Amino acid sequence: MTDCKLLIAGLGGQGVVFLSRLISQAALLAGDDFITYESHGMAMRGGSVTSQVKIGNYCSPLIALDSADILLVLAAGEYERNQQFIRPNGTCLVNSDQPLAGLARESMLGATAIALENNLPKAVNLVFSGWAAQHPAFPYSFELMQEAVKTMAVSPAIETANLKALEIGRQQY
Repeated sequence: MTDCKLLIAGLGGQGVVFLSRLISQAALLAGDDFITYESHGMAMRGGSVTSQVKIGNYCSPLIALDSADILLVLAAGEYERNQQFIRPNGTCLVNSDQPLAGLARESMLGATAIALENNLPKAVNLVFSGWAAQHPAFPYSFELMQEAVKTMAVSPAIETANLKALEIGRQQY
């Protein structure tokens, strides 16, 4: 069984909640126990949004400070606000074109620019997650993330676009 605590941070409209549901769907497909917590807050106004996914045998969905295994950040400005959640030697993956203090370049991907270049402006989170799924610390394989996308798609057109965005992200690793 997988054991991983993920905190996903971004701004309203970036797909933080969708990404947490996608990871949860992958956990379900893998047969893992999981629990989630979503903080919508100012989502409608582009404000901070976080989502927490705990995979494994947990009773509470909240992730304590210094205990997240992985911090996934869809808006670079949210890194500063949420970095206190990452445990020592945890993994931070950030959507950013610009260097961020304390982060290695290989921990960053300009997923927004890549999504726009590929005419997928609403799929930044999927481009980012396709890239993140290639990282050794990520709890699930790219292939399992693809299966999760397929099971969540509400139409064939959305499935095709989402799988394309995931693949574009994978190719960036």
